[in-house]
Amino acid sequence: MEIEYVDGFPQPYAQMDAAPYWQACARGELTYQHCTGCGAVVWPARSFCPECDGEALEWRRSSGKGRIYSHSTVGRGPTPAWQAIAPYTVGFVVLEEGYHLFTQIEGKPEDMRIGRPVEVAFIKRGRQTLPVFRCAE
Repeated sequence: MEIEYVDGFPQPYAQMDAAPYWQACARGELTYQHCTGCGAVVWPARSFCPECDGEALEWRRSSGKGRIYSHSTVGRGPTPAWQAIAPYTVGFVVLEEGYHLFTQIEGKPEDMRIGRPVEVAFIKRGRQTLPVFRCAE
């Protein structure tokens, strides 16, 4: 599968299971799947629950609040578009609902720390709306 670039940024490739997630991001909502059979949080998107193999999955809106689980600051971006915004921080955020999301974390690199509270925001990269997290005050 070839990666599509728009304005120098790679675009996520379409997966049928994740289509509702990307549609919600475009509306400014962060969502995740929940299994109505066993109650598990399902992430990333799938067509069945990895805990009970059930197919009764529903999309729920996330609070968008979490904490930094891990992070790394990138000093030199992989493309000219990313170099223009470097340095930038990426990492895993653990959401209140219990799942981890790999994402960009906005803020000064020296302000990043494990356990710091963050909140979701949305940005456009090319044609895609993506969730990023900002350090909460």
